[in-house]
Amino acid sequence: MLRLGGRSGRSPRDAGDTDFFMRHVMVFLVGMLACILPQTGFANGSGIPDVFVYAESRPFTAVLVEKATQQLWVYAKDENGALYVRHSFACSTGEASGDKQLSGDRKTPEGVYFFLTEFEERYLAPIYGSGAFPIDYPNFMDLRAGKTGNAIWLHGTNKPLRPQDTNGCVALENHNLDAMRGEIRLLRSPMIVVDRLDFQKESMGLEAEQLQGLVRSWVKNLRGDSYHAYLSLYARDFLPDISWWPDWLKLRLTLENQWKDLAFEIRDLDIFRVENRATAIFDLVARAGSAEKVLGRRLLYMETDASGEARIVGDPWLAPPENPIPTGAPFLAGLGVLGSHLDVDGEITRMVDDWLTAWASQKIEPYAAFYARGFRSQGRDRRAWIRYKEGLNRQYSYIRVDREGPLEIRMRGKDRAEVRFLQKYDSSGFETRGHKRLDLIREGGRWKIYRETWEG
Repeated sequence: MLRLGGRSGRSPRDAGDTDFFMRHVMVFLVGMLACILPQTGFANGSGIPDVFVYAESRPFTAVLVEKATQQLWVYAKDENGALYVRHSFACSTGEASGDKQLSGDRKTPEGVYFFLTEFEERYLAPIYGSGAFPIDYPNFMDLRAGKTGNAIWLHGTNKPLRPQDTNGCVALENHNLDAMRGEIRLLRSPMIVVDRLDFQKESMGLEAEQLQGLVRSWVKNLRGDSYHAYLSLYARDFLPDISWWPDWLKLRLTLENQWKDLAFEIRDLDIFRVENRATAIFDLVARAGSAEKVLGRRLLYMETDASGEARIVGDPWLAPPENPIPTGAPFLAGLGVLGSHLDVDGEITRMVDDWLTAWASQKIEPYAAFYARGFRSQGRDRRAWIRYKEGLNRQYSYIRVDREGPLEIRMRGKDRAEVRFLQKYDSSGFETRGHKRLDLIREGGRWKIYRETWEG
């Protein structure tokens, strides 16, 4: 394995140190070699730090801190999906060496963490410089390991930057923090802290494939009739909370009675690793028909067991501190929202189908009931539109109108929606086929048509 620099006894803080100089050279080469990476992953890129296993999110930003050299790098992806070093800065970490264990030990934690929020300069003491980004230390795995402490931030400083000069935070000169702050994606961008950085090796391609497979199996097994397959993906010494499973089976029957194609999907999967632990972050999405709902952002912590198989050792949701995921049954809480969302889609779908039926019946009163008071189309208000349609009903001996395929429904707030579909119209005097757009508004407890547009 190729390492960034050596392990001599000389201080990495000395700018004249050969190892220190070579690390800067290698960081430059990392950026140059990134162009060979595939769009959705980093494995087998020989110039890539081994903390990067897989990534498909866009835009992508990751902050990497090496404590031994007091260096921070910001990695991004270019328009072709290639990983490169966007920024390289000197930083300062905790006064004491080693991984943080206890509150007050003045150490910087090592691992994969995520930025929770941002504090502006006006709300901070001068020691924090031009801004601060708290991370999620102690995270799920830190708490499980009995680690204590809090308030670990990436922040600026108003005093000269010195190596290992913080209480455990990671500090930058203000102008460097300002240069990168706009690229940090809260609850998405990781800050990965290591003692010394290593490069990837060829075997990591297989590791990336195995870890992706584990995450996708976890999502697939959510649809199982039994929790045994779901639990088989977890380490033996970690029992996840499955008290929600019986309620999930009941809710699933309700949902599947209406939406046979209910499925869960992974969106924007990124996987990072520090030592023997990998951290996956992704959005869990539920889909049924043309409707979808993002249930939340999930973390899976994974380790390799004695048999060489990767297993899940932690599975928390990632949420902002001011709006945490409900405890007890976060999965059901998300599905409750999904059910409501899908109910709206089902309600809208039934409304559109009933409207088409009323239209084909050539009975003006049932047809008119689908239009809102403020309706306008083709320069006509609701009253003029109904008169126009009534005249067509008298002109044609029959009207047949249908939709082809599913509706495309986009919510525009709680009480507004946009619907698009392919419409086929046939009457005794005219026939056509094209795209119909309906702007809907909830009025009197029912969805009604506010605007109607034909895109033949």
